[in-house]
Amino acid sequence: MQSICTIILAAGKGTRLKSAKPKVMHEILGLPLIWYPVRLAMKLGAAAVCVVGHGREIVGPYLEQFPVAQVVQDPPLGTGHAVLMARDALEKIDAKDVVILPGDMPLVEHSSLRSLIEVYRASHSPIGVLTARMPDPTGYGRIVRDWENRVTAIVEHNDADEAHRKIDEINTGVYIIDKSFLLSAVDRLSPDNVKQEFYLTDIVRMARFAASYQASDYREAHGINSRHQLSEAAAVMQQRVNRAFMDDGVTFVDPGSVWISPLARIGQDVEIWPHVYVLGECTIDSGVRIMPNTWIRNSCIGARSIIRHGSMIENTTISPDTDLPAHSMIDGSRQS
Repeated sequence: MQSICTIILAAGKGTRLKSAKPKVMHEILGLPLIWYPVRLAMKLGAAAVCVVGHGREIVGPYLEQFPVAQVVQDPPLGTGHAVLMARDALEKIDAKDVVILPGDMPLVEHSSLRSLIEVYRASHSPIGVLTARMPDPTGYGRIVRDWENRVTAIVEHNDADEAHRKIDEINTGVYIIDKSFLLSAVDRLSPDNVKQEFYLTDIVRMARFAASYQASDYREAHGINSRHQLSEAAAVMQQRVNRAFMDDGVTFVDPGSVWISPLARIGQDVEIWPHVYVLGECTIDSGVRIMPNTWIRNSCIGARSIIRHGSMIENTTISPDTDLPAHSMIDGSRQS
């Protein structure tokens, strides 16, 4: 038996994004939002089910490159309803526990998820909840604890009274739940709330208590509901990626102006100047210097090469020790 399977909730429309594109297909560092929870599921080694809905004719084909089953939620009637739509797929997966991930939260760290799983398994509770303390918790479900500091309820913002709204600890929407308990509990959900939806959060009250782990960085809880939130999340991810490369021996002259895909591989002693984009599946070998205002996508740059300023390189392999002239435009997909 697999110990864990994953449900990714990706049926939302994202009305405030004001876009014909499905919410989870908006990009951060050149990758759709949905790529980030799918990557988390793959890191867990877990079988994954993705609940799609709005824009599934776009989301579905993208997901086909991953070992992810798809189920449809239409119309969207809440997170609990989404799990109900995944029931048949879940019952076919031989797993004890279910991790639930929002499809629009790209900043959740693998380390936080692993810590939540460890706390949950030590607790003997049927539910584990990832929480965070927010400077402004408006709009988020609030965590309610008992005198033993155990989570006993999650109150959605729209249903919260004045006392609950003063709580700054919020529900991130990331859970690990015993599969048998989950399938039994969602059958008992009721849309008896302000939004008349089936809230997954209501199942916490059906357990004696829920285990919890608090994320060290509240920004992990940021979902994407607007262009502003999208840009904020992109900046956080940019900092994470660039910091990791610097720790591995890459020099950034101005890290805040360089955007690199999480899929990129970069060798030691690479020097990257301002306003450089390295997107898609790129390999930059050791000792390369990339000068300002350069765009590189899905390409390999050989060791000790110099890519001079203002160049655009796509779908190309640059040989080692190349000195590429300024303003070079190379697209391997267009070469015969």
